Amino acid sequence: MGPLKTDDYDLEAIARQFGTPLFIFSGDAIRERVDEFRDAFGAEWPRFELMPSLKACPILGIRALLSELDCGCDVFGPGEFEGALRANVPPSRISLNGSIKDEVIIRKAIALGVRIVIDSPREASLINDIAGELHTTARVMLRLKPEMGELSATSDFAPDLLISELSQRIKYGIPNSELAEIVGSWPSYPHLQLVGFHSHIGRHSKQLDVWSTWAAVVASKVIELEPLLAGIDHPVINIGGGFASVLDADLDVVDRSGKTPSLSEFAAVICGALRQALADSTTPWSDWILEIEPGRGLHSDTGVHLTTVKNLKNETAGEHRRWAEVDTSEVFLDLHGVPDECPLEFTSVSSGESPDCIYDVVGLTCNAEMLSLDAKLPELSVGDVLAIYPTGAYLEPMAANFNALPRPGSVLLDQGSARLVKRHETVDDVFARDIIR
Repeated sequence: MGPLKTDDYDLEAIARQFGTPLFIFSGDAIRERVDEFRDAFGAEWPRFELMPSLKACPILGIRALLSELDCGCDVFGPGEFEGALRANVPPSRISLNGSIKDEVIIRKAIALGVRIVIDSPREASLINDIAGELHTTARVMLRLKPEMGELSATSDFAPDLLISELSQRIKYGIPNSELAEIVGSWPSYPHLQLVGFHSHIGRHSKQLDVWSTWAAVVASKVIELEPLLAGIDHPVINIGGGFASVLDADLDVVDRSGKTPSLSEFAAVICGALRQALADSTTPWSDWILEIEPGRGLHSDTGVHLTTVKNLKNETAGEHRRWAEVDTSEVFLDLHGVPDECPLEFTSVSSGESPDCIYDVVGLTCNAEMLSLDAKLPELSVGDVLAIYPTGAYLEPMAANFNALPRPGSVLLDQGSARLVKRHETVDDVFARDIIR
């Protein structure tokens, strides 16, 4: 099962113990992937920090593991902020990102010493005013939207659109005209300490030339704004994330064609472009702290979803067809409609027989629930457990309650043990917010 590393675990027994449907996360694979990121980028950049975003895998037990591994944390909004604190992330290692930050979250962040990423002129003024009320200085970064010039590459999310156009149209970051406004007003923000710059491209492309261009334009923009740093010894340049995982099977990506570069290849191209563009910096490039935010690149291949076969149906009149009805759903796996091709792998963990049968694997709800059409599997029996892989990023937090289905629990496999890190929802949970009169 790829890099998931479940050889030392009996997945069928785990399914029986904890119940299905069930999300499984491999702490062993996460540890290894963190090391891979650090080895690849650390070989190219002496001051390197890993800042995984909580959004990709907001399971607090997993985030606590990343805290043990000394990873920082990028959070978006009050929910993720609270999650990071509960998962033992030191406030000094939290980066509060995202748009539309209100007074409550800004006040809390400043009081705790959390770094805030400014996304608009309104935020700059609000953060400065609140920091002044609290008689302190807020550590901040500016989120940039650098122009990518004549880059002709299209987005893997939307192959009919140019990355250069999407990077400007997507809401995140300070519009360049408003950035000029912030720069002009900077002397009027005495309670802001600028510690660096942030920008994020996302999983638009695996092409190394796109990443080289991205790193170069980010660094060039940083050079323009460097005077605002006012003597910071080790300023931060955060180029965000968007690295494809090894398997690159994420469902939100339309075009997954082409070879996925290794982390060493990504690191060499990105860091080379940064070094060249920072040659004109008043700070030696080796004194800059480089941050990246691996989301899917860290988590995607470290998770598997377990489901139990609940019923088998067989059509022999006309075209022969077999269905395996399982206890999970498209609303847990972000599989909607009638898929042309599902990039997820479906295997049986109950049978070692050859996969010489063809089934349509279908889920629970009244939707079409075509999880995998024409899946090659061994002869199945009711009660068999299937593994769906990889499901480590984004799928669990996107799970919904259609047909009043309780959402699955989550188990962490780590260093030989298996433990529940998020309980299964109950029907009472599903209706807990409803009010009748």
